[in-house]
Order: sequence, then C-alpha cells, then structure tokens
Amino acid sequence: MSHRRERVARDLRNRLAQIIEQRVEDPRLRGVTITGVKASADFSYLRVFFRTLGDREQATQAFNQAKPFIRRCLGDGSRLRRVPELDFRIDKSLDSAARIDEILKELETQRAASRSGAGRPGEDEEEPA
Repeated sequence: MSHRRERVARDLRNRLAQIIEQRVEDPRLRGVTITGVKASADFSYLRVFFRTLGDREQATQAFNQAKPFIRRCLGDGSRLRRVPELDFRIDKSLDSAARIDEILKELETQRAASRSGAGRPGEDEEEPA
C-alpha cells in the first residue's frame, strides 16, 4: 500500500471512529471499536473492521442501518472525490489469535506430559515373571 493510501485509510478510520462515538446514537454501537479499514485503490469502497463488547450480530445490524448516515457524515468536508461505500465486518483477528494461543497451550501441555513419562523406561510395562 502506498504511503498516501495508508495515510488516507488511517484518516478515514479515525473519522469513522469519531462519527460513531459522537454522532451515531444507536445503543447497539456502544462499546464498538473500529480496529482497521481496508480501502480499494480508488477509495470507492471501504471495508471497516470492528470489535464490540456487546452482541456482534446486533452491532452488525446497527451498522447496516446507520450506514447512510455514517456515509453522509464521512462526506461532510471530505477531500475525496467520492464518499466510499462502506462494508462493516466483525474483526475476527483477535479470535484467531486467541484460538492459536489455545492450541499452543494444548501442545505445550501434551509435550510436558510426554516428557514426564519419557524419562522412566519400563514404567508402563509389566515385570517379567
């Protein structure tokens, strides 16, 4: 991504966060954090990633209902030729990271269990009669 595109995407993310916090009054969007944006090359499309402390589906519905209002607010004073279409998505990256962490902990537990049994040969075997 070019430096300009990164800067504009960062500015759009900050403006969206400000609009949602200060101008959108839907209680389903309380506790929502905009975690990132992904813009098309011409900025006609913007995928917006978010996390929420509340119900994810409720927040998604609220974003879809508020989308026209949010776009209007985003367009106020915008230097872009066109206000981008918005696509709100739940940010699942932290979920993925938590799952990876869980798997790594399971592997470590299994390794520790196999190491504790590996140092004592014949422990599970019966003695010859």
